[in-house]
Amino acid sequence: MNAPDKTPKNWAAVFDVDGTMVDNAAYHEAAWIELGRRHGVPITAEYYRHHMHSRSNEVLVPQLFPERTSREAIDAVVEEKEALYRELYRPHVAPLPGLLDLIADLAREDVPVMAVTNSPPANAAFVLQALEIEETFRGCLDYTRVPEGKPAPDLYLEAARRLELPPGQCVAFEDSVSGFRSAEAAGVPYVAVTGAANPHELVHAQGALAHIEDFRGVTTEWIRRRAFGLFDPTD
Repeated sequence: MNAPDKTPKNWAAVFDVDGTMVDNAAYHEAAWIELGRRHGVPITAEYYRHHMHSRSNEVLVPQLFPERTSREAIDAVVEEKEALYRELYRPHVAPLPGLLDLIADLAREDVPVMAVTNSPPANAAFVLQALEIEETFRGCLDYTRVPEGKPAPDLYLEAARRLELPPGQCVAFEDSVSGFRSAEAAGVPYVAVTGAANPHELVHAQGALAHIEDFRGVTTEWIRRRAFGLFDPTD
């Protein structure tokens, strides 16, 4: 027997961008390697995956360029790297399978959607525009809009505030440990998206509503059933 319908009248879906909506990790890696080549800092794929993947620019620039200590110097490196990333990724931008169908289904059901990301603002806007879904989103919050980015809860709490909903009535889609921890700290139920995720980070998603490889088969009803007490595992 299914549990009674506890779906709130209003709820929202909130999406991380990198690794959740798109599988772009290889292009961030390629951009860092090329940046290093240009500046005489050797960065190998192995080094990137073990010491750089999923770490913020604020950590990586001082790590790789210790002589760049001023805010202006750090920002210049970040801007160069992110411009390289967008240049490399632009011909290859593609959504994770099923994402666009889910976004369209949420729109039909009048469920608001928002993006939250630790990515620089230009990168997040670039992805939403390339996927031609920016008009569907209520907004895209990045780490520059809050006191602390993920894994702090600030981004999800601010998203809930802007959506005028309690955090528990927002359902997040995340692929990284920082995202899992951010959603959990904010009291936002979340789905772990595993298709582009680092497998070592998925052990931290034990509190997820579900683990999905991509968005194929995920619908508004699928989310409601798992997030708001309707899911019967015997179905």
